[in-house]
Amino acid sequence: MTELVSRRGEYIRASATDVWRALTDPDMTEQYLGGARIQSTWRPGDEITYLAPDGVTRLLEGKLLEVIPNRRLVFECKLLFDPRFAAEKPHRETFEIEDLGNVCLLTATFDQYQPDSLSYAFACDSRGGMDLTGSSLKSLLETGSPIELAVEPSAGS
Repeated sequence: MTELVSRRGEYIRASATDVWRALTDPDMTEQYLGGARIQSTWRPGDEITYLAPDGVTRLLEGKLLEVIPNRRLVFECKLLFDPRFAAEKPHRETFEIEDLGNVCLLTATFDQYQPDSLSYAFACDSRGGMDLTGSSLKSLLETGSPIELAVEPSAGS
């Protein structure tokens, strides 16, 4: 059986500290994730959530596996905004920051999906998944403005 893995690298003209902040600061995530705010203590074993703009509805929830500030963030999680996604087993999301001087390489790897995962199909959708998220984060850090597209989540509906 083939493992479902999605990987994306993005060169960003920003410091490792700024890239880390964009990944972990709710005031930053809400700008490039359509209003979603990340929440966590940033201690391995603790919960991580993304909240909808209403501040209550959980879009994603999971558990932190590894936290190395300015270098590496790993967590397992489930997407909750669609009941089909929420019914799946958790998958893993890994973010690695490589400082290359005046730029950083941010590599996002999403893996450990169940076979035929609808969450995987969504994450790999270039119009709404990790491609759009990575591009929007890069744009925010380099220009001060995220990319805003009207995207309807699709999961092979």
